Amino acid sequence: MTANTLGTQETEAEPITGQAVSVNMLKGGVGKSILALNIADRLAVRGHDVLFMDLDPNGHITESLGYEDVFSNPTHDLTNIVIHEYGEYDEYIYPSDWEWDFVPASVKLSTLESELSDTSITLLKKNFIQPLLDSGEYDFIIMDGGGEWSHIAKAAYGAAARTIIPIPPGDMNRSGFKRTYERVISEMPEELDFKILAIVPNMITEYIKHDKADRRLLESLNRSATFSKYLPSFARIPPEEWDAIDAGEMEVPKPGLRKNSNLENALEEENMPFGRYLEMQESMSENDKLTLEHVDELARIIERGGVTNE
Repeated sequence: MTANTLGTQETEAEPITGQAVSVNMLKGGVGKSILALNIADRLAVRGHDVLFMDLDPNGHITESLGYEDVFSNPTHDLTNIVIHEYGEYDEYIYPSDWEWDFVPASVKLSTLESELSDTSITLLKKNFIQPLLDSGEYDFIIMDGGGEWSHIAKAAYGAAARTIIPIPPGDMNRSGFKRTYERVISEMPEELDFKILAIVPNMITEYIKHDKADRRLLESLNRSATFSKYLPSFARIPPEEWDAIDAGEMEVPKPGLRKNSNLENALEEENMPFGRYLEMQESMSENDKLTLEHVDELARIIERGGVTNE
């Protein structure tokens, strides 16, 4: 592949390929679908062979990218290969216009949901994900993990054993993250070697000097002994700096993945990933540049297998 260099930086270490990653939190409205799409795209821009899977039964990304006919096609049924082990992988994989391949969602994801159970969630990995990784055809498989509380979402977590978790401000989102961590992630079998690659404060809008939802989310994650180590550099504020911010002793940072209408405009209006949309623009706003840099950092985090303290 020929990689476009807009908004990217070279990694120092050799990328850890052969990874599957589920981008998800088991609650709707957290921005997981757009984040998963754009991470997959930025990995492809960086020269990797990428498969992006839409496992959200709502099919929002699938339809926005122009695959409405696949979404409504009852023969596009992952149940066949995941549960019943017949069919070929290429029956479900479509090329995109952006150097990565795509497994669209379909109305038949409801059938897969009904046939999966707590005792069969490893089948997605065994019968679909792992064979594709073992073949060497893809460096990375990125999954929009399905959202909400479902067997498909749990199967995506298990199939990847790697996750990026977006979490917007708000008490309900923080509760959704807590449930996801306690009821799914912490319960993953040891043999899966499950790993959180990053926790991403997402859709940040408020001025963090004030006691608002954005501030509470960012401060609680940064002060957490359990979760602070998973924060990307763009979301990291050391605990000792919070008092300095409140005392006016340092410039107030703008951490987290900021809310950006162009992330949605790229998909809703132009049916394309965010970075490709920006390539068409004559100029970029500071927020657009930061957003692209932050998504690129998440791609680099996947390449190196987790957040570093650099």
